[in-house]
Amino acid sequence: MEILIPLLLLVPYFLYFIFPVKFIPSVKKSDVVLEPPNLYIYSYQIHIHTQFSYDSLGKPEDVFTARDKNNVDYVIITDHEVDTFKYFADSRTLVGVERKINANGKLLGNLIEVEGLKIITHHFKEKYRWKLEKREDYIFELINLKDALLKSKRNLFFYILLGIFIYPISRKGYLKNFLKLIDTEYYVKRYLKEGWKNKVICGLDHHVKVYVREVGIRFLFPSYMFSFSLMRNFILSRKKITYKNDLLNSIKSESNLISFSDKPSIFWKEGRKLNVYSPYPKVLIRIFGKNTEFNFLGSNACAELDKGEYIACGYTYTFKLGSLFFGLRPLFITDLIKVD
Repeated sequence: MEILIPLLLLVPYFLYFIFPVKFIPSVKKSDVVLEPPNLYIYSYQIHIHTQFSYDSLGKPEDVFTARDKNNVDYVIITDHEVDTFKYFADSRTLVGVERKINANGKLLGNLIEVEGLKIITHHFKEKYRWKLEKREDYIFELINLKDALLKSKRNLFFYILLGIFIYPISRKGYLKNFLKLIDTEYYVKRYLKEGWKNKVICGLDHHVKVYVREVGIRFLFPSYMFSFSLMRNFILSRKKITYKNDLLNSIKSESNLISFSDKPSIFWKEGRKLNVYSPYPKVLIRIFGKNTEFNFLGSNACAELDKGEYIACGYTYTFKLGSLFFGLRPLFITDLIKVD
């Protein structure tokens, strides 16, 4: 009995390290060594709500603090229906608006507008499904952080329960591993199955719900620091971005990367060949097409693709046994890759 109690106390830690577990067949070991091309790389966050939205309390200075401490190059503020934040914007801040599109009392979708950039958002939340034309010049918010974390209430409850044991010992690691709740495969497969052909990005959809500020005290829940540390967009650009407005053109014309790390992975196409390079040593790279799938074990991957649309996803993991991967955590999602 004296041995049994300590063993039972170790169970939450074991579950924390192996969650989630996924069976992935036909994984090839990739021995290819790739030399990534020379690119300009910029990071940005989008879909951020502040005190100027009716349902958020965060202040401009809190956004700027999270941006600077997380080494993010640009932020795009998208309050509901208003662009008041423009009076606080600096050289690394752009301001847009998030709007619900209604016709005859029926909700037809949710759209973010930042000058000439239009972004379809919340599509995978049934209430906000896009019911208008699939215009390819629009950008598609593939991962909405808030929606993705809340997608499986059962998994969220399980992970919060583990936090009772893990958080006091490893606060930073526990918070960062909320990423394990994001089922990137679900969103990528659904996007491809529905026949979308738009460039993809991620959005935080961050709302501060609790704000306490007194002398020497500043408490935000959830905090911008938390969401900024979980996920960000990178632009892999052939051109240098000099002014903040250049960012919007680059989102439309250059390659976007959704990253769950502050170190970006890189992808590029050579004819029908897709190359993926990651700076991490233990990576699972999965390339999804509408009806195909390629799985590679290793930091780099190179695949010859048939005509069609593809998205590559990267994951880190704790360990593997055969085709079972334990502690799978998203690392990146590439932009849509079109092969002619």
